[in-house]
Amino acid sequence: MSNANPNDNDNDNEQPPAAKRLRLSDVASTDESTLNQISTTMDSSKGEVGGSSGGGDSDLRERLHNLLVCVVCREVPQPHDFYQCSNGHIMCDDCKTAILAVAIFNDMGACCPICRSRITNYNQQQNLVVRQILGELPISCPNCNDQFSDRKDLSSHLEFVCEGRVVCCKYHCLGCPWTGPHKDSVAHDSDCGFPQKQGEEILDILLNVEKKELGAQNPVLQLHRVLSASQVEFFTLTMKWIHRSEGLRPRTLESETIRAFEENWVLRLRLKRVGEKITVSSQLLLSSTPRTSLMVDHLIQMPQSVCSAKQLHDIRPRINRHIFKATSKCTNRQKLPLVGRQALYRLYAMTWIQLRLWMFLHF
Repeated sequence: MSNANPNDNDNDNEQPPAAKRLRLSDVASTDESTLNQISTTMDSSKGEVGGSSGGGDSDLRERLHNLLVCVVCREVPQPHDFYQCSNGHIMCDDCKTAILAVAIFNDMGACCPICRSRITNYNQQQNLVVRQILGELPISCPNCNDQFSDRKDLSSHLEFVCEGRVVCCKYHCLGCPWTGPHKDSVAHDSDCGFPQKQGEEILDILLNVEKKELGAQNPVLQLHRVLSASQVEFFTLTMKWIHRSEGLRPRTLESETIRAFEENWVLRLRLKRVGEKITVSSQLLLSSTPRTSLMVDHLIQMPQSVCSAKQLHDIRPRINRHIFKATSKCTNRQKLPLVGRQALYRLYAMTWIQLRLWMFLHF
């Protein structure tokens, strides 16, 4: 008959307790020597698992950087300026917009460049954890590579401190065209020849400066002219594609018919692509027959109610004038004054392309 203690069998069959992470309370009550021992053990175990020892904060930062870069431009996006596809691949806002716009230009669906999952304006979301991590990553100055934990500190550094920031010659008011990094400005100012110019040369320069200042006032004078119009109307227009016969891609956007100055009007945008160059032209059409000639100024803007902060100034203000009559019911096509290629992408990547049209009638 066995004299074994039944408790011994229970102990033999027990599984070892699962490993647990240290609690904050445990860490807080641990002395410094124990913490050092724990840290050493963790580093050595990480080396055994990963095949290499060490790593440190700099390696972790680099690995996070590689995980969080945009899959298109390979740059780390801003915390509130990124999106991910349905499989989690990260894209910055500019690259996502370009993908959507190019797909529209080519009359095809937009896809993630990594997993080929479909991309639309409706399924693009932000990941809260990724956004928080991006907010914690340090930011490098593009000029001197100094790193900052706060983006406000970087802005102040770029404006006032960075030796690589671009500045003008202190004699630019005399016409010196030099611009360059701040660290080279002292050497340039000492060698600049503009302070040694004769009085007549300086007078000619100042006259040219005055001429440019008068030219800069032209937009104000134009604004005064249009605000003195006898009637002013404005509309937020939703643009729709005009579909052509099968096999031809739609290249024209047209607004709904609007009523202004007792006449019917339509705004059109036309997309033109020559090689890699893409331009957009606008045209205002009178769809009814006027009883008399109408002198109308019109201006196209982005409506603040539907556009992003980036888009608000994507279209430069330009006033176009045309005299509408029975034999001349549409303006010539005018190039839409977009500020750059990214502005074009942002316009065509909108879920609904909307524009603000101002119309000014002069008798």
